[in-house]
Amino acid sequence: MAKARKTKPRDLIRWRVSLITATPAKFIDFTMAPDAETAEEQVAETYDIGDVLGHRLMAIRDDL
Repeated sequence: MAKARKTKPRDLIRWRVSLITATPAKFIDFTMAPDAETAEEQVAETYDIGDVLGHRLMAIRDDL
C-alpha cells in the first residue's frame, strides 16, 4: 500500500480586498491567505458581508 505524500504548507500571501460597487472600488482590508478565494471569504466573515454583496468582493495580490 502506498503512503500518502506529505505536502508542504502553503505560504500565506498578503491580499488587498475591495468591494466593487462603483468606480472607484471601496477598499475593505488587507488579509493574509493562501489564495484569493480564501482571502475574500475571510474578509466577508470579518466584516459581516452577506451573500448579496459577497460576490462583489475582489482580492488582489499585494506584493510587499
